[in-house]
Amino acid sequence: MKFFKYLFFLLLILFIGVALYFGTQDGHFSVSETREINAPVEVVFEHVNDFKNWQKWGSWMDDESVKINYPDITSGKGAFYSWNSKKNGESAMETIEIETNRKITQKIVFNGSLEDEGNQVTWTFEPKNNGNSTVVNWSMEGNLSLFDKIYFATQDQSLEEMVTLMYAESLENLDAVLQKEINEYAIEIKGLTNHSGGFYLYNTTASKQSEIGDKTVPMIEQITDFMTENNIPAQGSPFVVYLDWDELNKTAIFSVGIHTPDMVILPDGSPVISGHMEPSTAIKTTLTGNYTYLAEAWEETEKYIQDNGYIKSQNKSPFEVYVTHSPQEKNPSKWVTDIYIPLESTANNSIELNDL
Repeated sequence: MKFFKYLFFLLLILFIGVALYFGTQDGHFSVSETREINAPVEVVFEHVNDFKNWQKWGSWMDDESVKINYPDITSGKGAFYSWNSKKNGESAMETIEIETNRKITQKIVFNGSLEDEGNQVTWTFEPKNNGNSTVVNWSMEGNLSLFDKIYFATQDQSLEEMVTLMYAESLENLDAVLQKEINEYAIEIKGLTNHSGGFYLYNTTASKQSEIGDKTVPMIEQITDFMTENNIPAQGSPFVVYLDWDELNKTAIFSVGIHTPDMVILPDGSPVISGHMEPSTAIKTTLTGNYTYLAEAWEETEKYIQDNGYIKSQNKSPFEVYVTHSPQEKNPSKWVTDIYIPLESTANNSIELNDL
């Protein structure tokens, strides 16, 4: 009995010594990782803001034993989720504060519940490259408990080293996931349709084909501003009419316009022009995705016309309608563009459809 009594006191003294030693060690930790992601800040923020998306890129999700529990609300302030695994035990995370497109503040608890103090996690988002990319900073700081200090003293890596590696891998995965998502696209040839035409305000210019996108945006803004200032309602989405396409010299003459309910009488010196588009029978194609795929959509439409024996109009110009576009929608994979190629009025081109 004396042996066990001495052993007990020996273990007690050893435990107290270990506790005193690690209890006096600084348990504060801080981790921060930064990566520039090639996607607009609105797209990155919206994706990170929803915990359900984290399964796609979180490096810790490689653990096959992880079981995730989601509540009804997984994005925005107050959103949370929890998980457990054989390797890392039970943990939970909650979003505490949100600054839209700028900052997300969260709390993470390891081996506990959200009622515990936990550690602070912070995301910041900074637009770069004219809004085409985002610098993301992901950080975490907190204090290790006594048992955490003892545990990590027995491991090959400190908590900071483990989290730094995890964050770096996860941010790399996040970039890859978003690249795939924003570059998804679909081309659907709708076939024969009627376009009702109508009155519109427009401007015309000439440029290199490679510069059409850069020219179009400020022209749309100019027309939109004029309509807003003069209380002129828009009827439909902005569009571009291709008046001339010189493939040899890689140049184009085109008009940018917005339809109006009625004819607009403009004062002298107006920065825009009033016009009328004649109704037309056309082949319609819808591109859902980035404008970089427009050339492919046009090629497929031209091939469809040729394969089906249709005859393109010699008097009516083809045009694009930007149904869903930037800056209202920042995710390029959600942009919707309708292509119309008018046809000659022949028996082969006759259809019975309602006007658009």
